[in-house]
Amino acid sequence: MRKKRRHFPLRRLLVGVILILLALVVGELLRPRDSRDWSRVIAYIPLDDRIDNYEDAAYLAEASGWELAMPPRDWFRTALDGQPRNENGTPYGNREALFEWARDMGRQGCRTFVFSLDQLFSGGLVNSRAVQDAWPLRFSERSTMGELDAFRKYILPLAKNKKNRLYLFDSLARLSPTVGYLGAGEQEYYALRAYGMVPRPVLPDNQLTLERVFSQYAYAEDGKTLAENALEARFRDALTPDLLQTYLGVRRRKLALTDEVLKAIEPFDNIQLFIGVDDSSNRDNIQYNELRYLRSRIGSDVSSSIAVMAGLDSLARLFVGRVAQETHDYRVKACVRYVGGSEEKHSSEFDLYTLEEVVKLHLDFFRAEEVPAEQAELQILVMTAPDNPERAAEYAEELVAALEENLRRHIPTVLNEASNNAYGDALEQALLKRIPFAELVAYAGKYDQANVTGAAFAMGFSRYLYLRCGEPSVRADAAQAEQMANSMALTEYILHTREPLNAYIRSFGVDAGNIPPDTPYKLRIERKLEELFKPECEKVCANLKGTGLLCGVAPWQRRTIREIAIKDYVLPWSRTFELSFAVKAAIDG
Repeated sequence: MRKKRRHFPLRRLLVGVILILLALVVGELLRPRDSRDWSRVIAYIPLDDRIDNYEDAAYLAEASGWELAMPPRDWFRTALDGQPRNENGTPYGNREALFEWARDMGRQGCRTFVFSLDQLFSGGLVNSRAVQDAWPLRFSERSTMGELDAFRKYILPLAKNKKNRLYLFDSLARLSPTVGYLGAGEQEYYALRAYGMVPRPVLPDNQLTLERVFSQYAYAEDGKTLAENALEARFRDALTPDLLQTYLGVRRRKLALTDEVLKAIEPFDNIQLFIGVDDSSNRDNIQYNELRYLRSRIGSDVSSSIAVMAGLDSLARLFVGRVAQETHDYRVKACVRYVGGSEEKHSSEFDLYTLEEVVKLHLDFFRAEEVPAEQAELQILVMTAPDNPERAAEYAEELVAALEENLRRHIPTVLNEASNNAYGDALEQALLKRIPFAELVAYAGKYDQANVTGAAFAMGFSRYLYLRCGEPSVRADAAQAEQMANSMALTEYILHTREPLNAYIRSFGVDAGNIPPDTPYKLRIERKLEELFKPECEKVCANLKGTGLLCGVAPWQRRTIREIAIKDYVLPWSRTFELSFAVKAAIDG
């Protein structure tokens, strides 16, 4: 008798497959969902972890109705010599992790991306000044590839989705390395800066190729004398062959990488790239042919999608503003008023452009329509250094009176205090006493004129577009109060805290530019910082608390700032040049 076939194994297999599929479906349904509104999220890879690129950018985005999604801080942190290293044992960013994070943000649904190429290619701005050769990446899946191959594999695919927008920023190598990083000291800094400032042969337009630009690096203006031989002996003696080889290798690598990125992004109309000019000078120097080469490739129109821009540390914030401008598709009618009379001058030897040129670049960046004051919906007041020191008090009064009149007439106003603190306490005291900063659209007043102008314009245009076109949000308005307090407190730190703190630290024989983590004076330094800075923060909070925060322009509307606090002071790079702190505001709902 023939035996019946047994079907149990097949049935069991089918049942098993069905159960597995059911488990996968149920697991997917039960998996926690990312509830973020991806249309309002910007995936952001910072230049580094300094306040300009970290806290400042986050405040600005939130005050403008956006959310910045950032990778872990350790992945883009920079550590100076002698400071604790990152989790991967290096003093620079984790390039591999950042490339993979960028890819994963796209997979999660993010549609807007702002990325630093210095961070992705070199582990941050400081390290980009130290890497002279191609530097392969080694990924977790055991693959190894060059910087550009990683860019093509992880970044360019994000642009293949036409709904995505990519904003990339890079730097033109500055004239000198960073003091306190990989052994560079002040002697090397000043010697290489002097070397970089030696004028090079100016190439004819038809000879602007990478190879020709590189070939002129080593020579002074006559094309025959070695550039180092044009220097004073004190600088020339500090320039060893190894130091010069690294310096010129860094410049070649950076410019060649930028050039290859320009080629790679040509097919995409949803990628923007801006190249910020890091510390420069207002004379012909080693950057001159580099800039001319880049402009021959991309032009000079900063209202376009690819251009060279003044300043670097404000570029990420400027891109947040451009995201807002393009999202709302709104062209702001703006006017500029200068006070001080020196807008046509370079404010220092580090400036490539005059202040007037810098302001014009930023107006063009935001595609603003420059109109007479009576037609403007946004007025930008720019304080320059006094053209005549004897008129400083007169200029200070002119600025404060103009601000008072604008606020009385409900004119949305940006204050760009670009005098490099030329007016000192007199102007600061008048502003704090007579101007409710909460009613300004934006304020910036620290550091060099290119970056302070970028900070003021980024905050001003981002916030104004939110007020004019965005959805009302109590949280965004609270973030604006925090952003304003942050900007004000940083100015107070520079005016009143940093130099006394430097003197105190140096009295122990400690370097204020790189405070050792094991110094026995650490607790004393922290207490001195609080002693010096807390009264300045109290002045800022006194100006803001109880005043009306501007939260609407058509019609003019305000919310009362009930509480505001500035605390948790930290020197993020263990040097006094930067300061980080936490700001928390509560406003009426």
